[in-house]
Amino acid sequence: MKINRFEKKDGTPVYRTNVYLGVDVLTGKQVRTTATGRTRKMCEMKAKQAIDTFINNGRTTARKKVTFKTFSALTDSWFKNYKLTVKAHSIRVMNNFLKVYILPSLGQYQPDKISSILVQEIVNEWANNANTSKIINGKREKGKCKDYKLLLNIIKRIFDYAIRLGELNVNPANLVLSPKLRTITTRRIKHFDNKELKQFLVYLDNLEPSIDNQLHSTLYRFLLATGLRIGEALALNWLDFDFDQQSVRVSKTLLYNGKIQESPKTKESYRIICLDKSTLTVLLKWKKVQETKKVSVSEKLVFSYNNGMKKYPSFINQLKKHFKATNLPDIGFHGFRHTHTSLLINNDVNPKELQKRLGHANYSTTMNVYAHLFQNKDAEIAEKYERILRVL
Repeated sequence: MKINRFEKKDGTPVYRTNVYLGVDVLTGKQVRTTATGRTRKMCEMKAKQAIDTFINNGRTTARKKVTFKTFSALTDSWFKNYKLTVKAHSIRVMNNFLKVYILPSLGQYQPDKISSILVQEIVNEWANNANTSKIINGKREKGKCKDYKLLLNIIKRIFDYAIRLGELNVNPANLVLSPKLRTITTRRIKHFDNKELKQFLVYLDNLEPSIDNQLHSTLYRFLLATGLRIGEALALNWLDFDFDQQSVRVSKTLLYNGKIQESPKTKESYRIICLDKSTLTVLLKWKKVQETKKVSVSEKLVFSYNNGMKKYPSFINQLKKHFKATNLPDIGFHGFRHTHTSLLINNDVNPKELQKRLGHANYSTTMNVYAHLFQNKDAEIAEKYERILRVL
């Protein structure tokens, strides 16, 4: 550090140095300042103080250091930034994690008073709850989710945010170990087998031809034929269909609050799906029902009528009634997607093609979710091998 000596008009010596603080994380520009003292030692001390202040302020001079009295206040600030970077579904899931797990455990503490030991004890408790929870209908008890590793990762991200703001110097969550999750039971993918599917389709064929029944029947058949997510299907309008090319374009999704998000779940969920002729016939029949109601259907939602659309919960309630009437298991709307996939796997459709049709972001997602269905085909592969040997 080069320190220069100057003299005031009265002859008093003054020491001054130019100090390089670093690159401002907000502006991307180099930051420099000067330090002045009556003695060389005082000048050096002020220079070091300037550097420390810059670092503690989050390596920026554009704002003052932010102070959060509680972890809850810190989380609120982090969450506001998080919501600007993700879609509505992710916001809803994150909000649930924060309210149910993270804030009740850490919210009242001062951020700088939270230790690695405290966080480790909390994570251990979450892990113990998950590992001892009862499995009901393939799911753990409410409030005892298996995603404690994800919860720990969220805590790490919040503390990292505090460090960037200059609130903290170290992340206590970085030293926390995540316990191993014990597999309690294999979760069964809810779907109809061939017998159940046939029973359900016969039930739909024999429904009273009311407008309400035609709407729901068309929706169920469409989901079974395409494997679309329910939100993707309910967001469709007739302009998304190309009846000449026998296809439908998936580019948006309906959220639980009834608003349409102008993008699907993931980038890979943007896709065009080919439709079979019988499904197209069902759709055209329903389109005529909408037209007879004197409603312009060109840009209207497909699964609506009388210029309005039912709310998402009402679709769920109606589905439950239909399952109960048929004495079939409640597989939910996602069960139609699983049923569609099961049929294709059992008819030797390439897994990579399945990934594309389902709109999965990764090939591994398709394989992991439906691994048990592929395993069931192992006996068929052995039989095929035996037949090949016979003709050698």
